[in-house]
Amino acid sequence: MKALQLIGKEKFKFAEVPKPEIKADEVLLKIKKVGICGTDLHIYHGGMKVPLPLIMGHEFVGDVAEVGLDVTNVKVGDRAVAEHVIGCGNCTFCNFGKCNLCIKPTVIGLHRPGALAEYVAIPARLVYRLPDELTYDDGVLVEPLSIAVYGIRRAGVGVGDNVVVVGQGTIGLFIDQVAKAAGASVCGIDVMQPRLDYASKKQLVDIALNSKNGDVAEKYKKETNYAGADVVFEVVGRDETIDLSLSIARPDGKVAVLGVFEHDASINMMDIVKKELHVLGSWTCLNSFEPTLHLLANKHILTDGLITHRYKFADTPKAFIDASSYSDNRIKSAIEF
Repeated sequence: MKALQLIGKEKFKFAEVPKPEIKADEVLLKIKKVGICGTDLHIYHGGMKVPLPLIMGHEFVGDVAEVGLDVTNVKVGDRAVAEHVIGCGNCTFCNFGKCNLCIKPTVIGLHRPGALAEYVAIPARLVYRLPDELTYDDGVLVEPLSIAVYGIRRAGVGVGDNVVVVGQGTIGLFIDQVAKAAGASVCGIDVMQPRLDYASKKQLVDIALNSKNGDVAEKYKKETNYAGADVVFEVVGRDETIDLSLSIARPDGKVAVLGVFEHDASINMMDIVKKELHVLGSWTCLNSFEPTLHLLANKHILTDGLITHRYKFADTPKAFIDASSYSDNRIKSAIEF
């Protein structure tokens, strides 16, 4: 089968590789669409250590081509999506049901072949049938939406909370929506005005602030007459955005960090100490695909217009170059087979 392999920093090559042979508890998915996310770009630019050559791609949707002898949850011909973190099943965290924190995880698209190929093999327990009312476009967005769903649950966002989302990329825009679905009011912050305009036009946020335009922490407090946000989500992964998140949170507030950092961050620790902030991490997702599919199928989440740039599989190297520039009002880039 045809596959795209990452062979070095910012270097790809197309290759013919064997079609995966599935085990009794696995599913073979014929890929239809793959999303490019921030983690993919970190890997592409050498910001994460991965085994090379590597077939990337962990946000995907496809058609079930084969099922193993023990598989009962999907059948050949089903459209399907899948989680990508495979726990070892033996460590303390796996035993306590926290496989996203497995000490020896295998991640599809990082440690084993991902979806930038014609087919990918996946453990059946990670596979979910895509409801009939959802499109392939919806399907390729399930994984990033599940990250938002898990983050909102982990931070305990509820009715009446004042939430700030620092970073209005795909996951940030999904956090906006899931927070509002939970009954919160939402402020979105970014440096890219087109993303803020999209969030405002689609009514995903109540307030949109561009952090290029002065002290947005003070501006937020003045506009809302609050001492700060109850919950702040950092979805960028930069020193300045984590500092902003700490400064805009109210005393005794929460800061949930979802951004992927390529280096150790320097932050203002006294914001945490003097304001008695609750800082928590949120890594991938856990038990979130089913509620995510429910939210999408019941039209609680807007996906229209989020995929702004589409590429044929043969043009994937160009897609990564373009996506790295964040140009042309880009939100989500997708590879289509």
